[in-house]
Order: sequence, then structure tokens, then C-alpha cells
Amino acid sequence: MASLSSGPRHGATPDRQTVMRVFIAVELPETIRRKLGDVERELRPSASSARWVASDSIHLTLKFIGEITEARLHEVDDGLAGLTWRPFPVVVRGVGFFPGARSPRVLWAGLTASTMENLAQEIDARMERFGYEKEKRAFRAHITLARAKNNRLDSSLVQAARKFEDAEFGSFTVDRCSLFQSTLKPSGAVYTKLKEYVLDK
Repeated sequence: MASLSSGPRHGATPDRQTVMRVFIAVELPETIRRKLGDVERELRPSASSARWVASDSIHLTLKFIGEITEARLHEVDDGLAGLTWRPFPVVVRGVGFFPGARSPRVLWAGLTASTMENLAQEIDARMERFGYEKEKRAFRAHITLARAKNNRLDSSLVQAARKFEDAEFGSFTVDRCSLFQSTLKPSGAVYTKLKEYVLDK
């Protein structure tokens, strides 16, 4: 796990102007990532238009912050410090498409979670206090498996994915979230965990 840089807690300094792309997410158990990875491998031949998320990087995003300077990492850290939340169960089930099967741009795995939306809203509110833009769209809990390289995913992928519409991928308990850095490479995004926050009250 990478660590947050040391130094002044607020304000940019000349040696801390590196721009980082960061987000807050929940990690998935290896067993669930493996099952979702199996789904990706089976569906991959059906879509030449898809950019797939590596199975070991599959996660549940709570808040995408975007590009910030390294100096501002401590603002995010301050916003998450002291955040507590009662652990809650999550069931990962089924797949679908955003914005829909007629014009698919994102393939996702679905989930049900009792207070996930409220947790995401609390994190969003905490980040807004530090000047980060509030989410314009309502939070919809999902796990991204693939994105369209251009405008849309292949219709053949939509057909093939129907096999997994009601598939069960497992369940787990959320009691922590993490701050990740996303590094974009030609082969896809590489995610590095910067810090973990235990939410258990």
C-alpha cells in the first residue's frame, strides 16, 4: 500500500505539484473478484469494443474525485478521518448496462446494500466541504466490468450477458473503504491503494 506524502497539510508547494487521479472505493473479496473475472473472460470474445477492468482491480466506487495535486491529498484524508459507519452486508448479483441495453456504454455487476447510498452521500458531503464538486447524479451502486472504447458496446455483448442477468456472485460485509490512485496506461487503468479507512463503530 502506498502512503500519503508528508509535509504541510494544506496548500501546494513547488515539489508537490504532481497531478494524481484519485477515487474512494470499497474493495471486493477475492472470491467475488474471481467470479466476476470468470464472467469477463467468458464475455470478452463477444465484444471488440470493450475496455475491460482487470479482475484483480474490480472494485465498488463510492466517490470519484478526479485529478488533484499531491498537495491536496491531505484534504481528502482529513475529510475521511473520523468517518464511522455501521458495517452492512452487500450481495453481488446480476449484470446490466448503463445507460441501458439499447445504447450500452458500461457493463456492470449489480448489488444490493442497505446503507451504501447513504454512505456515498456522507462521503460526498465531506468532500464538498473541501471544495470538491458535489455529485450531480444520484448514486447508483454498481461494479464496473467494462467500458466502451468509443461510443457504445457491441450488441453481441448485450446478448451474451443475458446469461448472467440473475447470477449470484457472493456476499460480504462492508466495514472499510480506501483511497486509490488511478494511473491510466495503454493497457488500462492501474489502481494503487493509498490509504484504508476502517468504518466500524
